Amino acid sequence: MSGQTSFTVKCAAIILGALAQGAHAISDEFIDPEDGMLDASQYLSQRMLGFLPVPVVITEPAVGNGIGLMGIFFHESEAQKKNKNRAGIIPENITIAGGFATENGSKFGGLGHIGFWRGDTVRYKGGIGYPDMNLDFYSIANQSLSSPIELNIKGPAILQSLMFRLGKSHWLVGAYQTYQHMEMSLANELDIDRLPNEELNDRLENFLESRLDVSQNTSGLGLVVEYDSRDNPMNPEAGFNYKVRAVDFNDAIGSDLEYTQYQLSGLNYWKLSDSFNFGWRLSYEGVEPKGNSPLPPYVLPGINLRGIAKARYQDEQVVTTEIEATYKITPRWHLKGFTGVGYTAATVSELTSDADDASSIGAGFRYLMAKRYGFTMGLDIARGPEETAFYIQAGSSW
Repeated sequence: MSGQTSFTVKCAAIILGALAQGAHAISDEFIDPEDGMLDASQYLSQRMLGFLPVPVVITEPAVGNGIGLMGIFFHESEAQKKNKNRAGIIPENITIAGGFATENGSKFGGLGHIGFWRGDTVRYKGGIGYPDMNLDFYSIANQSLSSPIELNIKGPAILQSLMFRLGKSHWLVGAYQTYQHMEMSLANELDIDRLPNEELNDRLENFLESRLDVSQNTSGLGLVVEYDSRDNPMNPEAGFNYKVRAVDFNDAIGSDLEYTQYQLSGLNYWKLSDSFNFGWRLSYEGVEPKGNSPLPPYVLPGINLRGIAKARYQDEQVVTTEIEATYKITPRWHLKGFTGVGYTAATVSELTSDADDASSIGAGFRYLMAKRYGFTMGLDIARGPEETAFYIQAGSSW
């Protein structure tokens, strides 16, 4: 939920193009009576078990090619269902379920839920999943590696947040909770000879010997403050969303690893005309260990940009910024262009003086699949420093 699932251009073009062009052969439930185009709004809003199936063809550089399936369920209240022709509805609940498997042996299955309750004065987000992922890591035991080490990370994980609106304002405050029971092991035999020098080899060997094939709990509790004036949380065109989160991981709440995690994100959307929108994302993520022992690599934040493999650029401090422009060819079909850059460093001060950076650039398209909810689907292609990747997008890019 939140990573993004990759698609090939051909697969997405065939799926969306065939559905849009073949709308006349589909049930009336999937046709918008206003423009005669493919639209899932009636089906999703009126059927108790109505859901949008999303086939997934993965080309994510971090895990290789793969395939999966995702289902998105929209649940409306009885009052909302009576407004059959109203656009811009935010359903009281959205449920997402799915899974995938890739050629490098990675697998994942999970279930997520989003609730907008009591007239959107209470918001809930939660998810449970079981990752079994083989990932290349280029930073282990506070050391950067010229060649990656492939590690298998697996185990159950859960996260959830509950937030309350302050009066009738755009401000929300609440609590965040997360728990993971992870085991880390080598995905392939480690070639020590390829590592940079003997001192680094010893450090890595000591770290891996103490961490490999050992289950560890990471349990955290934190506070969240959010400002949200977006016109539609699922696919905003105007408004702002700023969020600050601090989470403490310690032994008192069952965590084997002790550290503090900080996150600050800012999403900015401007509707410049009926045909043109512009967005800007800025995020900071940091971790602060409470002892001298290095944190395992799956805890460290990393640059999160389309076109850059997950876990490719990591450190204890990460700043990322990205811009995205959207042009509406028609009310249904949209073109997007985007570019971004991320910075990593060991300390906050180094972010402004001695940070490593990586950037990406890309383009994509969207189709307005459910006008009632402003819900779009489509494809992005992005180029980073090492790879070109394709991504399916369902809902907001961010």
